[in-house]
Amino acid sequence: MICNIKTSLPIEFEIRKAVNVLSLSEITSKRKIVIIDRNVYELYSDQLFDDVDSLLFIDSSEENKDWTTAEMVLTFLEENKILRRSEPVIAIGGGVLLDLVGFCCSIYRRGIPYIRIPTTLLAIVDASVGAKTSVNHFNRRNRLGSFYPPQLTLIDTTFIKTQSDREISNGFAEILKLAIVLDSKLFELIETDSDKLLQCKFQDTAHSTEIIERAIAGMTKELNDNLWEQELERPVDFGHSFSPLIEMKNVPNLLHGEAVILDCLLSCCISTVRNLLSADELTRIFNLTRKMNLPVTHTDFLNSTLLLEGLSDVMKHRNGNQYLPIPTSIGQCKIINDLTPAELESAIQLMRLYEKDHIDYWH
Repeated sequence: MICNIKTSLPIEFEIRKAVNVLSLSEITSKRKIVIIDRNVYELYSDQLFDDVDSLLFIDSSEENKDWTTAEMVLTFLEENKILRRSEPVIAIGGGVLLDLVGFCCSIYRRGIPYIRIPTTLLAIVDASVGAKTSVNHFNRRNRLGSFYPPQLTLIDTTFIKTQSDREISNGFAEILKLAIVLDSKLFELIETDSDKLLQCKFQDTAHSTEIIERAIAGMTKELNDNLWEQELERPVDFGHSFSPLIEMKNVPNLLHGEAVILDCLLSCCISTVRNLLSADELTRIFNLTRKMNLPVTHTDFLNSTLLLEGLSDVMKHRNGNQYLPIPTSIGQCKIINDLTPAELESAIQLMRLYEKDHIDYWH
């Protein structure tokens, strides 16, 4: 051996609340280079900043979260001759845009800084937390990507009020996911406020702010010591074991949060089949899912062949292991690595029982 190189990369970034975030007053860089979702621009153009130096619109959806769009972003960065360290790119939009811009910033000049401003409930509680960036490739979701945290994340929940009802339910799925496996108090808050959360679009309900902040804090706590996913047994992978393949198969008809919650429900059924999660708690989970206008069934989540194919693909990401999170009670979970096809089939049959409008009978 000639020599041994050993180093570490210090990572620290802040997630903080902001008011009138589109003024960009909290961003101190000399030039304001902005990449924004086209829908957000059209909705909020009357509030937009006057001092933007360069602006790129992106029609950001799962269908165009691909290399073609990434190349467009990279061309924009090159044309603007962005300085490598002192001109963070400002990404304003939902999870697709934040993932895409973060990925491009991670590979342009071997890494330039960027700032996240999430504009959807899903992005606020999911994409804005952590270090993952990505684009879809090889007909697989997030197949190309990097771990590249932002310089700063600014949260303004007033964006949520202009989302459609379905998109809010879609984002809510990621909150419910965390509640089921990590936070029984969060689950109870949702149950208490469920009648108003969707109606008021997370504005001015008794617990809306607490629910969002508790979800962000819970996700942050899980990721803080495992930002690079050195540890692959992760409770936050709940809902992401069977769903990625099925989600890509059903773009654009099945949204990300909808696919995640269906995966969560199937995993809950697996736990009940194993006599871990009680039937009463399983019923509470299904009933609350339905109350939040999320799907509780889908043809592809009743197809054992497709589900096993999806799990097999995810196992490559988990170094050949299932590492399947399942709740043992609301707010607690364990990771299993020995799911059998027979157990999966039993869970599917149990899931079929919960297709009816109200569930209070399975014991």
